[in-house]
Amino acid sequence: MERTIPRSEPAEPQLLQPAPVLGALQVILVDAPFTLNELQALRLRGSLREMLPGAYVSVAHPDNSVTRARVAAAVAGEQLVPGRALCKCTAAWVYGCAPMPRELDIVVPRYHRPCAPTPRMVLRLSEGAMDEDQICTVGGIAVTSPLRTAMDIAFNSELRESLPVLAAINDSARLRCGYREMFEQINAQVRRPGRRRALMAITRLMDTELPAAG
Repeated sequence: MERTIPRSEPAEPQLLQPAPVLGALQVILVDAPFTLNELQALRLRGSLREMLPGAYVSVAHPDNSVTRARVAAAVAGEQLVPGRALCKCTAAWVYGCAPMPRELDIVVPRYHRPCAPTPRMVLRLSEGAMDEDQICTVGGIAVTSPLRTAMDIAFNSELRESLPVLAAINDSARLRCGYREMFEQINAQVRRPGRRRALMAITRLMDTELPAAG
């Protein structure tokens, strides 16, 4: 079951202060306190980097998985409480295997009444079981493992979206999640909805080389 939290009205200007686990990383949002034009000017000068829509960090922080996970957690705010994890294309983006997401995906063990969402991004809560071996910690932030991420994308995304992401996960040596592992995992989930589509995606990728997502 998936629920989408709609955009809310713009909030008062604020500087989003990361939780202690985020260390020295500071995420600056549009109108908090700079306008979009001011932030874009700072980005063009090479001072800031836009990590997520409307969320900027200093270029002193590298664009890597740790920074991406921490920025996503800061934007998600109270929605990413213990027991939840970044998932689907958001997790793939954290791993460097998908483009910048326009929405943040978060998996929850059971649906809870949501807290107030960020006004700048839609947060999608997906209800699902989370075994310990399916969750990784990236920069102190819970993210679904590469294999769990690949499975969620293969089962739930359209082929045109899933193929380049799955190809990128397979091509990443550090993730250690290849087509063979994906195929075996899909084959074992005989009753999961979307299995036929997931098998089609993996078998097509195993037979054809595709460019990976950036």
